[in-house]
Amino acid sequence: MMGGGKYIIASAENPTQVKLRNILNPSGYMFIGNVSEPVALIRIIRSYQPDFVVIDFNMQLGELRSTILTIDSEMLCACIIIGQQSDVDIIDILHNTKVVSVCPLPLNKDVLLQTVEMSLLNFKRVYELSRKLREAAENLELRKVLDKAKLILMKENNITEDEAYRVIRKKSMDTRMSLKDIAQVIISNNMNDIKNEIKG
Repeated sequence: MMGGGKYIIASAENPTQVKLRNILNPSGYMFIGNVSEPVALIRIIRSYQPDFVVIDFNMQLGELRSTILTIDSEMLCACIIIGQQSDVDIIDILHNTKVVSVCPLPLNKDVLLQTVEMSLLNFKRVYELSRKLREAAENLELRKVLDKAKLILMKENNITEDEAYRVIRKKSMDTRMSLKDIAQVIISNNMNDIKNEIKG
């Protein structure tokens, strides 16, 4: 088993905390905190930035559910729930999340360590995929804005697409503004010109 990484325990029961620490710490994981209230968990995660959090599913379910969904939607860290896999609420959470895993009760050292390893690998994979999707969406948005701005410059100045791109790139370098910002200024100015023509 490979160890490494910081973790937080969310459990109101001290015996559960002790058992988890007795399994994880000797395996190379570093305990950085414990919370007994689901409401405090998000704040602690944002402050300490753990690699994963282990959550005892015996905590207050209403607040716990919304906390787990926030951890998942914001991709704050890997999240491991300790509970019965047959629990309807756990099944529901698993169906609606990307980075949540379940470690069944009763706690077993090998199963817990394997769950932690798999959770960390899954989190890394999902995080990387989300980053690539975000970048692809940003690139598509940039291309749309640039194409619109190039078209405006081509029509106004009777120039080719390559020349229009060079104009945008030069303005970007001269003003130290991003290509997207320059393109948006060109589009905005064009819209203002059209509005002025309509008013005039």
